[in-house]
Amino acid sequence: MTEWMVVCTTFNSAEAEIVASRLRAEGIRALVQQEPAGRVLGITVGALGEIKVVVHPDDYEQALDILEDTEPETLPDTTDKIVYRSDENEPHE
Repeated sequence: MTEWMVVCTTFNSAEAEIVASRLRAEGIRALVQQEPAGRVLGITVGALGEIKVVVHPDDYEQALDILEDTEPETLPDTTDKIVYRSDENEPHE
């Protein structure tokens, strides 16, 4: 029996599903695993709340590469390009 390998650990089920879906979109076999008691009891902390995204060992390195390449874009550190809507009854400057 093949031991699947953990590529992501979180306490947020939505996050785990997003990570697994990202990997699946790239053709990687990915599963979301959580301790059954934690899922049934709705526990979101500690060992019972831990949710893991696992992949087949053959896909492990590729999965890590994909996840490392999906860094979120950083927001600019300025508000210069923000467009504020004014009330339509106010005169425009």
